[in-house]
Amino acid sequence: MYNSHLKLAASKFAGGQGVFTEVDIPANVPIMELTGTPMSEENLIDSNHDAVLQIGHDLFLSPSGELDDHLNHSCNPNCKLYIVGNRAFLYSLYFIRAKSELTFDYSSSSTDTHDTWNMDCKCGAFTCRKIISGYDYLDDTLKEEYKNKAMIPLFMINQFFQRNRH
Repeated sequence: MYNSHLKLAASKFAGGQGVFTEVDIPANVPIMELTGTPMSEENLIDSNHDAVLQIGHDLFLSPSGELDDHLNHSCNPNCKLYIVGNRAFLYSLYFIRAKSELTFDYSSSSTDTHDTWNMDCKCGAFTCRKIISGYDYLDDTLKEEYKNKAMIPLFMINQFFQRNRH
C-alpha cells in the first residue's frame, strides 16, 4: 500500500484539506485502508460527519482521526472503494500522477436518500452533479459505468437488485 507516500495538503476541490500522493500510482492497485471503527448507524455519534463511510446496509466506519478522514469527493474520481466485510480499501481507478489529490465518488457507497443526506458539490469537474446524495440519485448511465468499473459495493448491488426484482 502507499500509506508512506500520502500526505495531507490544501485541496483545490473542497476548499479544505485532501489526501495527495507523493509518487505515481499504477492503475487498479490498493492505495490505503480506511481505518475507522465499524458500527451501526444508531451507535455513530454524528452520522452526518463528513468522514463517516457506509460499508454495509446498517454498517458504517466512524471517523478514524487519520489521513483517510480527509479523502474528498469528486464527480470525476480517480479512486474507488473496495469493501470486504467490515473493511474498506481505496483503489486507484487508473494511473495517478504524483502530487495528485485522491478522490472517490461519495455516492458510490451511500444508500442515503436526498432527505437523509445530500451535499453541495464543489469538485469543479466538467461532469459535476452540483448536489451529491446516495446511489439512487445517480443517472442510469453513470450507475452502469460505476458497475462496469466495479465501483459499487456488493451490499448495494444486492440491495438494489432485490428492490427492483419485485
